[in-house]
Amino acid sequence: MSNLKVDDNSFFTISKTAKIIGVQSHVLRFWEKNFHIINPKKSLSGRRYYSSKDIKNLLMIKKLLYEEGFTIKGAMNFIDKKNNESNQNANENLNFKLNRALNLLKEGSNLIKKNLI
Repeated sequence: MSNLKVDDNSFFTISKTAKIIGVQSHVLRFWEKNFHIINPKKSLSGRRYYSSKDIKNLLMIKKLLYEEGFTIKGAMNFIDKKNNESNQNANENLNFKLNRALNLLKEGSNLIKKNLI
Protein backbone atom coordinates (compact mmCIF):
# COMPACT_ATOMS: atom_id res chain seq x y z
CA MET A 1 0.00 0.00 0.00
CA SER A 2 2.87 2.39 0.70
CA ASN A 3 3.91 2.44 -2.95
CA LEU A 4 0.44 3.57 -4.07
CA LYS A 5 0.52 7.07 -5.55
CA VAL A 6 -2.41 9.42 -6.12
CA ASP A 7 -1.24 10.25 -9.63
CA ASP A 8 -0.82 6.56 -10.41
CA ASN A 9 -3.06 5.38 -13.24
CA SER A 10 -3.78 2.06 -11.55
CA PHE A 11 -7.31 0.77 -11.08
CA PHE A 12 -8.41 -1.91 -8.65
CA THR A 13 -11.41 -4.21 -8.55
CA ILE A 14 -13.78 -3.97 -5.60
CA SER A 15 -12.38 -7.15 -4.05
CA LYS A 16 -8.79 -5.90 -4.30
CA THR A 17 -9.83 -2.49 -2.99
CA ALA A 18 -11.64 -4.09 -0.06
CA LYS A 19 -8.43 -5.97 0.84
CA ILE A 20 -6.34 -2.80 0.57
CA ILE A 21 -8.75 -0.79 2.73
CA GLY A 22 -9.45 -3.62 5.17
CA VAL A 23 -13.24 -3.67 4.87
CA GLN A 24 -15.76 -5.86 3.09
CA SER A 25 -17.04 -5.07 -0.41
CA HIS A 26 -20.53 -4.11 0.79
CA VAL A 27 -18.96 -1.42 3.00
CA LEU A 28 -17.29 0.11 -0.07
CA ARG A 29 -20.60 0.13 -1.93
CA PHE A 30 -22.29 1.79 1.07
CA TRP A 31 -19.55 4.44 1.34
CA GLU A 32 -19.78 5.04 -2.41
CA LYS A 33 -23.46 5.96 -2.00
CA ASN A 34 -22.78 8.32 0.93
CA PHE A 35 -19.46 9.94 0.00
CA HIS A 36 -19.47 11.67 -3.37
CA ILE A 37 -15.67 11.77 -3.46
CA ILE A 38 -15.73 8.03 -4.15
CA ASN A 39 -16.36 7.59 -7.84
CA PRO A 40 -15.21 4.23 -9.20
CA LYS A 41 -15.27 3.67 -12.92
CA LYS A 42 -17.77 1.07 -13.99
CA SER A 43 -17.43 -1.31 -16.90
CA LEU A 44 -20.33 -1.98 -19.24
CA SER A 45 -21.17 -5.00 -17.12
CA GLY A 46 -21.25 -2.79 -13.98
CA ARG A 47 -17.99 -3.99 -12.44
CA ARG A 48 -16.36 -1.30 -10.28
CA TYR A 49 -12.76 -0.16 -10.75
CA TYR A 50 -11.36 2.08 -8.03
CA SER A 51 -8.60 4.56 -8.87
CA SER A 52 -5.62 5.37 -6.68
CA LYS A 53 -7.41 8.60 -5.74
CA ASP A 54 -10.46 6.58 -4.67
CA ILE A 55 -8.18 4.38 -2.55
CA LYS A 56 -6.69 7.44 -0.85
CA ASN A 57 -10.17 8.85 -0.15
CA LEU A 58 -11.42 5.50 1.13
CA LEU A 59 -8.48 5.28 3.54
CA MET A 60 -9.31 8.79 4.79
CA ILE A 61 -12.98 7.80 5.28
CA LYS A 62 -11.97 4.67 7.16
CA LYS A 63 -9.67 6.69 9.41
CA LEU A 64 -12.40 9.23 10.15
CA LEU A 65 -14.98 6.55 10.95
CA TYR A 66 -12.93 3.85 12.64
CA GLU A 67 -10.07 5.73 14.29
CA GLU A 68 -11.38 9.24 14.93
CA GLY A 69 -14.94 8.22 15.85
CA PHE A 70 -16.83 10.30 13.29
CA THR A 71 -20.38 9.37 12.38
CA ILE A 72 -21.18 8.93 8.68
CA LYS A 73 -22.86 12.34 8.65
CA GLY A 74 -19.99 13.92 10.57
CA ALA A 75 -17.41 12.46 8.18
CA MET A 76 -19.45 13.65 5.19
CA ASN A 77 -19.57 17.19 6.63
CA PHE A 78 -15.85 17.14 7.46
CA ILE A 79 -14.92 16.03 3.93
CA ASP A 80 -17.26 18.57 2.33
CA LYS A 81 -15.75 21.36 4.43
CA LYS A 82 -12.23 20.21 3.60
CA ASN A 83 -13.06 20.11 -0.13
CA ASN A 84 -14.66 23.57 0.01
CA GLU A 85 -11.57 25.00 1.71
CA SER A 86 -9.34 23.30 -0.83
CA ASN A 87 -11.41 24.67 -3.71
CA GLN A 88 -11.33 28.16 -2.21
CA ASN A 89 -7.54 28.01 -1.87
CA ALA A 90 -7.23 26.79 -5.46
CA ASN A 91 -9.48 29.64 -6.67
CA GLU A 92 -7.45 32.21 -4.75
CA ASN A 93 -4.23 30.83 -6.21
CA LEU A 94 -5.71 30.87 -9.72
CA ASN A 95 -6.92 34.47 -9.28
CA PHE A 96 -3.46 35.52 -8.11
CA LYS A 97 -1.83 33.91 -11.14
CA LEU A 98 -4.37 35.42 -13.53
CA ASN A 99 -3.86 38.90 -12.07
CA ARG A 100 -0.11 38.48 -12.33
CA ALA A 101 -0.41 37.39 -15.97
CA LEU A 102 -2.68 40.36 -16.76
CA ASN A 103 -0.19 42.76 -15.18
CA LEU A 104 2.64 41.25 -17.22
CA LEU A 105 0.57 41.62 -20.38
CA LYS A 106 -0.17 45.27 -19.56
CA GLU A 107 3.53 45.93 -18.90
CA GLY A 108 4.43 44.25 -22.20
CA SER A 109 1.80 46.26 -24.03
CA ASN A 110 3.13 49.49 -22.53
CA LEU A 111 6.68 48.60 -23.59
CA ILE A 112 5.53 47.90 -27.15
CA LYS A 113 3.66 51.20 -27.27
CA LYS A 114 6.77 53.09 -26.04
CA ASN A 115 8.93 51.46 -28.71
CA LEU A 116 6.44 52.29 -31.46
CA ILE A 117 6.35 55.99 -30.64
